[in-house]
Amino acid sequence: MRAKLRAFHTKVSSMRAAGSTKVALRVNRALALALVSLATPAMAVGAPERRPQVAPVGADQQLALPLAAGVTLELVLVRAGTFTQGSPASEAGRKSDEAPREVRLTRDYYIGKYEVTVQQFGAFVDATDYVTEAERGKSGGYGLDGKKLTQSPRYSWREPGYAQSPQHPVSLVTYGDALAFTRWLSDHAGRAIDLPTEAEWEHASRAGMSSRFYAGDADARASRLGWLSTNAPRGARPVGKLEPNAWGLYDVAGNVYEWCRDWYGPYEPAGRATDPVRETPPAGETPRRVLRGGSFLRAAKDLRSAARYRNDPGSRNADNGFRIVAAASPGTASERAAASEGAAERGEGSARATASAASTPAGDESNRWSALKVGIVAVAGLFGASVVVSLVRALGRRGGRGRGAASELVLKPAQDGFWVVAPDRLRGHTLRYRVNGPAGPERAAVELEPAAGGQFVYTGYRPSAVSVEQVLFAGSAAAVAWNASREQDDEDAAALAAAPAAFRRYPSAY
Repeated sequence: MRAKLRAFHTKVSSMRAAGSTKVALRVNRALALALVSLATPAMAVGAPERRPQVAPVGADQQLALPLAAGVTLELVLVRAGTFTQGSPASEAGRKSDEAPREVRLTRDYYIGKYEVTVQQFGAFVDATDYVTEAERGKSGGYGLDGKKLTQSPRYSWREPGYAQSPQHPVSLVTYGDALAFTRWLSDHAGRAIDLPTEAEWEHASRAGMSSRFYAGDADARASRLGWLSTNAPRGARPVGKLEPNAWGLYDVAGNVYEWCRDWYGPYEPAGRATDPVRETPPAGETPRRVLRGGSFLRAAKDLRSAARYRNDPGSRNADNGFRIVAAASPGTASERAAASEGAAERGEGSARATASAASTPAGDESNRWSALKVGIVAVAGLFGASVVVSLVRALGRRGGRGRGAASELVLKPAQDGFWVVAPDRLRGHTLRYRVNGPAGPERAAVELEPAAGGQFVYTGYRPSAVSVEQVLFAGSAAAVAWNASREQDDEDAAALAAAPAAFRRYPSAY
């Protein structure tokens, strides 16, 4: 290298001596470019993508909230500012719901350095005796069975279907479960705590970057930033093990999806927005909450900073978790109460639904009515709705609960499963259904838990068709048999838990 520089210098000197001004200028320019290329090898083709140079997060920009003895929750300060939310039309993997807009955030806020962990959520449960939505009913949550998410009474935040440590991100929590944690922590920490808005989440995730991921554009970068289907297909991993973004946040790409405050819908306003949050779902559409960040079940394109996902607020999936935000300064008791009240109003009526289920008698439907219900479904297919209405009215006059009304079920295929719209009177009863997927028809059963906008049943694929096979009323012989099979599932889970420690709490596929 030194020999080349000496030769180059000799050539330049001889040209200058010859008095060629234009040539000398060209040489000077060439020399400058050569020196720059020698001094900055990282700019060469094929070198790693450069990340923004941001000073390490100082102690004054971090916050640690004590939750219990030896358990804290770390947060990082995010400054107010303006950024572009969404993605350009040229971005690979983008979807139509990512139309870019300029967003101005007017307040500083803290955001979780990591996703909320099993240990941290456990501290909340221990302090309050809280019972998650997956644990309240008989259906359980959607855990990982080794290949896909499957619903079973054995699955909850304590058992997501993969081995987890206290430092794994908590999963199988609903939007309401996540809000309950924030309400408790607000009182416990003396500071307003909430879920992030979509804008707050994306601003913190990008950390000043406009690239697809928070550290570049190539899909190959995704596996260095987050856990996804190619590097963690069998479950989430402990938090904080991969590259953080420039502001010191971990796992904002991959691992588990993170609930946000917003209802899912087109960005409003579409142009410039200040502190935006969508407080109501779009008219005429199924109400769903936003999730961000991708998960261990998703591809690299779903880990992009602009990528959006959505689900029913009551969804309890093994790849759904959350991260919290906190006010930049401690609040007064009234401010915390107002924040807690606002969070309670957004809790999707989980407590009301639980109370409704508790007050609805189960098991007082006669076997005769159960059989007649199945007959009604068959008659509907043969003679049409008008005949069914007349038949139901006649049956209603003969007695039994639900007189004068048919138990109407509507099943609608969706991206990863299907929606069930049912009247509240069917809560706690069982739907047997048939669904057509990539491997052909499948039959399964689910306990009905009616909710605003419908109940989502996860299949892992978009069904080509889905249909009702039977409704089993609580107390009927068929329902008793189905419950017996679920009790066997519980016994299997108990046997699994009693196995040697090295094999505890693994999915059945293992």
